[in-house]
Amino acid sequence: MSKWMFSILLFLPFGIMGCVGLQGKSGAEILPSRLSWLQDTPIEEIASSRLTCDTHPEIVDGNLETVGTFEVQGAVEKKHVIVQRETGFYGKNQYVTDLGGTIRGEILVKLEEPMYVSIVEVYPASRISNLALSTALEDSERHFGQSGTGFKPVHDKQYRDVEGTKPVKFEVGRELLYLRVTADTMADRQNATRFDDRVSDEGIDIPLKGASIREIKLYGRQPLYGKTEK
Repeated sequence: MSKWMFSILLFLPFGIMGCVGLQGKSGAEILPSRLSWLQDTPIEEIASSRLTCDTHPEIVDGNLETVGTFEVQGAVEKKHVIVQRETGFYGKNQYVTDLGGTIRGEILVKLEEPMYVSIVEVYPASRISNLALSTALEDSERHFGQSGTGFKPVHDKQYRDVEGTKPVKFEVGRELLYLRVTADTMADRQNATRFDDRVSDEGIDIPLKGASIREIKLYGRQPLYGKTEK
């Protein structure tokens, strides 16, 4: 028998044994090896062409010069009111603050398909109050509840106040389809106006303004044979 034929015969039993061994393993046993392979792949930026934002496309266009601003759906009013006492004819004069609408603004970013995201970077263009991220993997999660309660919060740096324009990095470490970015709107005191509140002329209307973001970048582990496009 030739050496070449002997090598083939020697290889076949080991090949068959290997296949039999894999067939006997469950998916849970094979999964760790798949995760290990994923951990060995490099973290790369997910191309902006794979991200969409219907309300603020400029924050995912790959251009740090463009800016998107949170939409405002509220206003603050400071005024005097008469709080009637339980007894007597005279009420008590109190200065109160009323909020109309909501103080939170949100921006929703969608990936072209579910992807594993390791890190999210937010590039602010202004001060951001109580910045927070949350994610959803399916459309059903996104529409769960009137306030978007189906979104899972990203606990890293949750409700952080951001000063300056340096990028803020969030550790995410999960697969997602939607990324929701929320922040408090801020009082625009420079454009406040006074009005007669029927008790005094010291009533004040304070408009709200949204924080601004230059760009949102996502980074994930990409297969070595399928690197993200630039």
